[in-house]
Amino acid sequence: MGQAGLDVTLLADPLARYPSRQVIEFWKLALQATGDPLLGVSVARQIAVSTFHALGFALLASSDLASMFERMTRYFRLVTNAGEIQFVQEDGVGRLTIKVDADLLTPDDAEVVWCALDALVLVIVHACYMLDGPDFKPLELRLQRPRPAQNEALEKAFRLVPIYACADNALLIDEATLGRRLMHANAELVRVNEEAAGRYLSHMGEQDGPSQLLVRLKRLLQERLPAGDPPQAEVAEALGLNPRTLQRKLADAGTTYRDLINDTRHALALEYLDRTAYSVSEIAYLLGFAEVSGFTRAFRRWTGTSPSAWRLAG
Repeated sequence: MGQAGLDVTLLADPLARYPSRQVIEFWKLALQATGDPLLGVSVARQIAVSTFHALGFALLASSDLASMFERMTRYFRLVTNAGEIQFVQEDGVGRLTIKVDADLLTPDDAEVVWCALDALVLVIVHACYMLDGPDFKPLELRLQRPRPAQNEALEKAFRLVPIYACADNALLIDEATLGRRLMHANAELVRVNEEAAGRYLSHMGEQDGPSQLLVRLKRLLQERLPAGDPPQAEVAEALGLNPRTLQRKLADAGTTYRDLINDTRHALALEYLDRTAYSVSEIAYLLGFAEVSGFTRAFRRWTGTSPSAWRLAG
């Protein structure tokens, strides 16, 4: 670690972080020492839920894969600032895309990037298998890396054959799989651990970054939704921003105010249904629906079933 410029004593501090460029150098030295072009596969096997502390527990307690990916996107900077994750759903397909910050890389970093991405994508795919069960099957896995000489070992680790040499790194999953209820869903665990993750983001000085802005905005929407859709100008003022700045920051985060309201309603509906203290009509009110029928129609769009059926299935 010293050769890469990493201070070993920082390993004892759970709030410490290493600069991304030094981590890349560490990967490079590890590749040279092991001579293993699939080092990322070995690294992924050493990563457990506790590796990511509160974020890991919040992800595993998510109600479905869609909310897990949204949460992963929101808090990804807790893991690294060497890239970003984006998640979008269109035409019945969800797409989780992993991007690397090209400004951090040099021309000879390619092999390091492939290994690091192998590890990250494997961790994500294995989490899906663990939570959704052995029947989990993505539509497609796209990788920027070229097909390795040991492709069979990589494909065995992924439990599928990726499409190599793509323009992006993306996991594509059908809408039905994304909305399927996960076995460890627990709204209270999500709430507690998201609060911890939010505090850590604040410690990192990310109060004005896209991730923390979304956290603050969703909390504000949760408070104001019972009165209906909060006007964007009113919410911007509560955040200390003007509406144009809020709109720009949301665009930078890959979303819009309208999409964020819908996503927040969806996530809250799943959390409230896990709490037996709330009736379906009370949940409809908390989410700002004038009538239960409006809530039921929206919930069917999100999950393909009714709120009552979802609760019974849980």
